[in-house]
Amino acid sequence: MAMLMNLTTIFTGISTILLVALLVIYTKNLSRIKSRFTYGLFIFAILFLAQNLISLYYFVTMMDYYVPAVSVHVFIFSLLQAVAFAVLLFITRD
Repeated sequence: MAMLMNLTTIFTGISTILLVALLVIYTKNLSRIKSRFTYGLFIFAILFLAQNLISLYYFVTMMDYYVPAVSVHVFIFSLLQAVAFAVLLFITRD
């Protein structure tokens, strides 16, 4: 279980880094393009960044309290989230 939670923490950290990269791109776009869609993407990234930072804090400080059944689900969600943000960053950079 400890290994799975460590991987969860790593993938949440990766998601956080990807979101910071997306925020940099969205901030540049926001300065050039003033549209509702650009504001929406910026807010989207900010909210997900806040969620990931809170999750990262709880994973690091309360890892011992997660039961094995929950750790599998949390790992899957963090893995899928990291992959989704990587795809979004790849598409956004083009």
